[in-house]
Amino acid sequence: MAYSTTTLHMLISCPGDVTGEDQEVIHRAVNRWNFNYGRHFQVTVLPIRWGEHASGGFGEHPQDIINRELVDDADLALAIFWTRLGTESDRAASGTAEEMERMAQAGKTVTVLHCRRPTSDADLEQQIALREYLKRIKPNALVMDYVTEADLISRVDNVLTRQAEKFIEKISDSRNSLDDIGVWPSVDFTERVETDSKGRVRTRRSHYIVLTNKGNAPVKNVTFKLEPDDGMILAGEDEVIAVMAPESETRYRLALSMGSPSQFNCAVKWTDINGEERENIATLRPV
Repeated sequence: MAYSTTTLHMLISCPGDVTGEDQEVIHRAVNRWNFNYGRHFQVTVLPIRWGEHASGGFGEHPQDIINRELVDDADLALAIFWTRLGTESDRAASGTAEEMERMAQAGKTVTVLHCRRPTSDADLEQQIALREYLKRIKPNALVMDYVTEADLISRVDNVLTRQAEKFIEKISDSRNSLDDIGVWPSVDFTERVETDSKGRVRTRRSHYIVLTNKGNAPVKNVTFKLEPDDGMILAGEDEVIAVMAPESETRYRLALSMGSPSQFNCAVKWTDINGEERENIATLRPV
């Protein structure tokens, strides 16, 4: 069954010593998470990495291409280390470190996984550099160890679930902020073509005051008032709207005359979902 989903791009970043098997385990774990939990969270995670998704270029540093095409567009990152920190870049301790720092500076979440499987084929200098780097970033970054494939899958599951929950919370906060927008007034008009008794064609306009509940929650006891209201006749100005549904509108016919002001204020009052009295005032100009 089809369902709506938001796609989050997750950058997979690692030095060259991280095995292809571990990277494939991560991809399979992400796919499994999408299948098991994507519908619940309405989130799909798409793993991206430079070897598969970056396009080639000439005359530009490869890291700059990766930054532009992958890093800057990613929503979160998973950095994996084993025995090497990686080759130093122009701006950071390694390409992976640069990508992590770039995303962190952009306010995006970066999680670090450190493979602790023993190996005899390791560069001591790189091991020392990696150990010092991880020690330096631990106060400000989540660093998790893994040894087995099961460990790695569990880490990925936890990371994705935590990020999905944060994403849902962010969306919820955004929607809650919309609840506070409330009711706003505007002016609208319709046009109709008429023919007078002499056969002349005329275009006439009908103006309306439009009240729109722009929030995500219903509001009650909506009233409004125009100031000044000289030279204008408004149908239903004294009415009280008992309940306005979210994203709904109510129109009132506005008759203008030669003495009508070129602009006027419209004050709207209502009771919000928490029982608080609210008011918005807008300056309107009939066209």
